[in-house]
Amino acid sequence: MSLPPGWTVPLCLASLFWAFSFGVSASLAPLWMQAAGCSDSLIGLNTSVYYLGIALTAGVVPRLLRRWGSGCLLFGMAASALTASAFPWGGSLAGWFAWRVLNGAAGAASLIPLETFVNLQSPAGRRGQTFGCYAFCVALGMALGTLAGLQTYATAPRAAFLSGGAAALIGGVVILVWRPRFPAAAAEGPRRTPLDFVGNFLSFGSAWSQGFLEGGMVGLLPIYLLSVGLSQEAMSWLMSGLMVGVILAQVPVGWLADQLGGTAVLAGCNVTALLGIACMLLPGGVGWLALWLFAVGACSGAFYPLGLARLGERVPPAGQARANAWFLAINCLGSLTGPAAAGAVMDLFGRSALFVAGGSTVGLVLAIWAILGAVRRPAPAPAGRVGQEREHTRTAA
Repeated sequence: MSLPPGWTVPLCLASLFWAFSFGVSASLAPLWMQAAGCSDSLIGLNTSVYYLGIALTAGVVPRLLRRWGSGCLLFGMAASALTASAFPWGGSLAGWFAWRVLNGAAGAASLIPLETFVNLQSPAGRRGQTFGCYAFCVALGMALGTLAGLQTYATAPRAAFLSGGAAALIGGVVILVWRPRFPAAAAEGPRRTPLDFVGNFLSFGSAWSQGFLEGGMVGLLPIYLLSVGLSQEAMSWLMSGLMVGVILAQVPVGWLADQLGGTAVLAGCNVTALLGIACMLLPGGVGWLALWLFAVGACSGAFYPLGLARLGERVPPAGQARANAWFLAINCLGSLTGPAAAGAVMDLFGRSALFVAGGSTVGLVLAIWAILGAVRRPAPAPAGRVGQEREHTRTAA
């Protein structure tokens, strides 16, 4: 296994600090609004508008990246620091919603340049591993930010938000010192590069299903676990197992994708996640449930970096920024639809229907990908001229 390129270190540090900031904001904003007397529906809507901010801004970021280069990434980090810190000072529903939308927009300006840089600069045969390192740092940063934010919030809530802003600011300093350069080949001309959404459906579809599972299953899973009689402590350990699977699997799965091919490993992760979700419906006790949660977390968490790496292999450099922007926007749409759809299914059919909703999402992506692959499969080559002449002679005789 070859050593990673030198820029992997600043890339991972910047990603880690940004994710720490996200973990603080995502965990503390609901608590702040709850303390202010807001309803659960308003709190959930506030979480949704964060992803809406990313989805709405994603289409603009490739143009900013083309004009500003690394300045776009620096702007995203600085804006993330400001919007994460300022949330408690929103003062009202309008202010809290505005800061969350702006924080999502800043997230798009941070993530799309980082992910585009990885796809453009990764050496041949290492794209999966590099994205694995990136995803590992993002998942670890989110977990550390959530933990640190919750620990600080009880005694100094405003300082907890400021710590999230400080982390993003440190990420900006890393970018300022690093100054990543985006190659000229990444500049897209007036004629846009085709992204082949049909041929790349597995990547874009996995982005949506990963967002759906993260927003729907992970968000509502504690409710299900408590409803079947588990204690708060047991539920916490199971959720921790899910996150451990997400964190630990990224680099090994990325390495495997480099060895076996991104399409094969991404499809395998989809199948494994589908089987793991289905097995959660079977009786087996807490031990088996923890095992399946670990497997589902590991495989579904890999949808995102593997999907991006696969796009890097199939989309020309000039279209990379736009492809990554579409990927992130589709992922956020999954995060928007997941909680609403899964919650509605649980209300209609019971809380165990959460797994039916999650499994159906993954199964739908796999089924459509298989159908599109069958439709696009080239027809057998026609017989050569010699064969055609022989057939004509035999017919005439």
